[in-house]
Amino acid sequence: MSDTPGTHRTEHRLFVLTLLAKGMLGVVQLMTAAAIALGAANQLPAMADWLVSAELAEDPGDLFASRIIALAGNVPNGDVTFYGVYFAAHGLLHLGVVVALLSGAIWAYPAGIAVLAGFVIYQLADWLNTGGVMLPILSAIDLAVIWMTLIEWRNRRRGRA
Repeated sequence: MSDTPGTHRTEHRLFVLTLLAKGMLGVVQLMTAAAIALGAANQLPAMADWLVSAELAEDPGDLFASRIIALAGNVPNGDVTFYGVYFAAHGLLHLGVVVALLSGAIWAYPAGIAVLAGFVIYQLADWLNTGGVMLPILSAIDLAVIWMTLIEWRNRRRGRA
């Protein structure tokens, strides 16, 4: 990006917005972990059926409603403790990275980059085994946050942020 003062302000604002979005993702992950702990995973197929039953009665071929039912049916039966721990750990790590980076602590830049790079590596390795579209999307978001963090760190070291 350019080396003008206005560009640095824009980069900083984009960095903060990106972090806030990442923080919201962390909150959603923590809420998902809480829902799993409270037993919502076992109720998901019934809740999805209730949610889209009227639409499916009107149009049995509705793609969106059918997809919701299919996704809810993919929820594993039995012990979902792993998923609860996974979402809780992911959410806490995301929030920790966001808080550390927003605090402006110098150590937070390389630490945040390392944590997010770890997420990218894990997500892409998992994607190679399972497929799907969500993991590459999450990895692309993490790579964007890494890029913005590198720019912010560079500007901070040069005394511009």
